[in-house]
Amino acid sequence: MVKIKDETHFVPASGTPLPIFQRELEDGGRAFYAPGYLVVVDKAHAFQPELNQPAPAFAHLHTHAHKALIQWKALAERPFLPLCLTLYLNNECNLHCAYCFSMPQPHTAPRLEREAIRAGAEIVARNCEEQGRALTVVFHGGGEPTLHQNELETALSTVEQIAATHGIPIFRYLATNGVMPEQRARWIGAHVDLIGISCDGTPEIQGAQRPLRGGASSAPYLERTAQIIREAGKPLHVRVTLTPGTFLSQAEIAAYVCRVLRPSEIHVEPVYGVGRGAHMEESWHPEDADRFVAAFEEGRAVAARYGIVWRTSGVRMGEIHGPYCHIFRDVLNLIPGGAATACFCASDADTVTTRHTAIGHWQPGTVFPLDRDHIRHMQQVVSSPQGACERCFNRFHCTRGCPEVCPWDGAMQAVETTFRCRVARALANAQLMSEIAMLQDSSDYLHEGMAGKEIQSP
Repeated sequence: MVKIKDETHFVPASGTPLPIFQRELEDGGRAFYAPGYLVVVDKAHAFQPELNQPAPAFAHLHTHAHKALIQWKALAERPFLPLCLTLYLNNECNLHCAYCFSMPQPHTAPRLEREAIRAGAEIVARNCEEQGRALTVVFHGGGEPTLHQNELETALSTVEQIAATHGIPIFRYLATNGVMPEQRARWIGAHVDLIGISCDGTPEIQGAQRPLRGGASSAPYLERTAQIIREAGKPLHVRVTLTPGTFLSQAEIAAYVCRVLRPSEIHVEPVYGVGRGAHMEESWHPEDADRFVAAFEEGRAVAARYGIVWRTSGVRMGEIHGPYCHIFRDVLNLIPGGAATACFCASDADTVTTRHTAIGHWQPGTVFPLDRDHIRHMQQVVSSPQGACERCFNRFHCTRGCPEVCPWDGAMQAVETTFRCRVARALANAQLMSEIAMLQDSSDYLHEGMAGKEIQSP
């Protein structure tokens, strides 16, 4: 592992207004980073003026820095063009998870209306047709989308019919807790293209964090559902939520998920400090960030031995991205009551009203009107410069404290002090350190004293 001179991260490079960052290495060399591109130079070349030299590696740094600025500006200025339809069919659930962001109830009205689904699907289908894209429909929710199979079937059929009318293919994704009758799991295996199951780890962890409403463990049910999905030949992803009590067990969690559920990918996220999980935010400690990353790498190594991808959505080094806001991701997210929300945490009409996160509302007998002025205003507010983020080497690859900290709520002043921010910086820094070590072993570096490469999401 490459040795670094101190414990700081990359800092802005002097002499340039571009987002180019640097850090010294213990051997006297220096590393430079622009979003998506890394350059390492040895001690003989490690002086500041080389940023303006015509060497191809430094030219690539400038190109990537300019490109990042252009892409970030586009987040705030490009028109909202939804190409994905995400449906929260209900706010009901058969589990009682310790950290649920939406805190669903066993029986809660209203549910998402079929005509609202139809109107929303028309908007997305027209955009996909114009762009020559497949329509992606996602069944997710503030509740469990498979609770009412007849409503799930009706919603899917409605979207499929509209896609067929526009002559475009369709891709179907379902996020589920995996607790359902065997027959329902087999229907899903036959009708959905990609299934994501939430599993927090071993039966002991799963039983504690994601119990049934009666208190029993949900592990046996999701194990059976995963097996049925695999038998159907459909790809399976697993979402693992890590809490202050489980994040050090990532290697153990990875071994269980890989061995028993056998997904193609595992998506690992620190628990969201919202809803029922708000109390957990106070349980994280500053030193937990480095320990979290060390445990994350242990989990990744275990998964790699099974040939399974282990990743997190909070830091994606190969992308220019910001918070999870749907207005940046071209997602039309409909919730019960017929509202379209910009925030995935807003799963009911009261929440979108209180937070002013509705970007449209279905009206019976009409097309689905989107509030374009409000969308543009939200894009500008959420993408605007925010304090310490402007000097952070990871600012183009980070969700910026989302969902706990949101500029729309006026709460960005101290984002850099949050556990999620510290983890994001540590994960990004760890990846760059690993890439630096590989570059220093490359033939270009050994022969010419410098080397550069594109950086992708792990």
